[in-house]
Amino acid sequence: MAKSIVSAGTLLALLTGLGVGAPPPVVLGTPTEYSHAGVSLAWPKGFQDRPLSSLYDIVNAVVLEKDRPVQAVTLSAFPVASETTAEAYADTKMAELKKNLAIRHLKLLKKTPMPVAGLNGSARLMSYTFRGDKTLAAQVYFIRVVKSSEIRICYLLTVVCSADKQPRLLPMLGAVIRSVRLTAVRHPDLTVPAGLGEAIRDFKLGYSLRQPRQWYGVQSGVGVEMGQVDHLLGGVSMPSAVLLVHGVSGKATTSEACAKESLDLARTLAAKRKETCKVLFQGLMKLGGRPAYQFALVQSSEKPPPLRGTKSAGSVAIVQRTVCVPARGGESTKAFMLIVTARGEDAQAAQGLMATLARGFSLLGPTSQPTTAPTTKPTTRPTSKPAAPAPAAKKAAPAKRK
Repeated sequence: MAKSIVSAGTLLALLTGLGVGAPPPVVLGTPTEYSHAGVSLAWPKGFQDRPLSSLYDIVNAVVLEKDRPVQAVTLSAFPVASETTAEAYADTKMAELKKNLAIRHLKLLKKTPMPVAGLNGSARLMSYTFRGDKTLAAQVYFIRVVKSSEIRICYLLTVVCSADKQPRLLPMLGAVIRSVRLTAVRHPDLTVPAGLGEAIRDFKLGYSLRQPRQWYGVQSGVGVEMGQVDHLLGGVSMPSAVLLVHGVSGKATTSEACAKESLDLARTLAAKRKETCKVLFQGLMKLGGRPAYQFALVQSSEKPPPLRGTKSAGSVAIVQRTVCVPARGGESTKAFMLIVTARGEDAQAAQGLMATLARGFSLLGPTSQPTTAPTTKPTTRPTSKPAAPAPAAKKAAPAKRK
């Protein structure tokens, strides 16, 4: 792939328009490849890689000062229709930013064409106030077509600085753009090569679950959803891992009984949809240090793949591990269901993924709750969140991470 070249004249014009003098040098770290999105890039040294909180996010790297982000580099990848252009998509996102209640005094300072990795991109330079902090941001949109398919991906690269870091903005943008390389788009790797990262916790529901690095994580009132987007399947979350927490009663108050009730429901739904449901495994396991029950199955359909050029065979693997915690006090027995969904041909790897995620799960009791309410750190990123993906089961609207 041809090396990206950012026009020196373009950057000079932007710098001149901002009254910025000689830019400080920018030293990048080692490039990282994100094969599920087909892209590789590096961000400046000294930045921290932070957990992803939106479906289409790929990179969220920041510099913190006094617990406040003052510089950020983010990258997202969105599936787009054949008629969409980078300029049109940038206009759509700009309209979304104007509706963001956390953003005030949004001004578009410059917009200009800008090549990225051999593609024609569209750059926007803007200023705004984010939760009271004066901020400057540069965004670059560029679209690729995945070979031998109708799949198109629009990448959004954003560089953000607080007002006092303004001279860093455009030099960072130019350095990061020059590091961008397009690679082959692949199905996400179920082995979680980057390992498990920080834990997502909910003291009210009573769980802690470590989020795989390079995966997004979105909490809700009934649990949490994690995953990676598979662009070869048109941008769906696959694999995904959903943790559902709810009270149970009647006969299904043991881990095995509760899990088998879910298995019977899966069989019933598959029959209604005229799909086959092949059970690969069911048996005793552990989750959070307690006896649990797991089943793994593959549901297959005769329907064609969702998009031409995708490699889906119309089958889905589902692995569920369930643990029930006996009632105490005025509470009912609580079931914790960890559900992994993957492509049918990845059924064996999906069971391995479940084992990895289960090692990062723990139960939180009342004594684990902090004495002060956790706070959510503000972010300088200007991009608006896409809608949360539909999970394997119904869930409430996303809530803030705790």
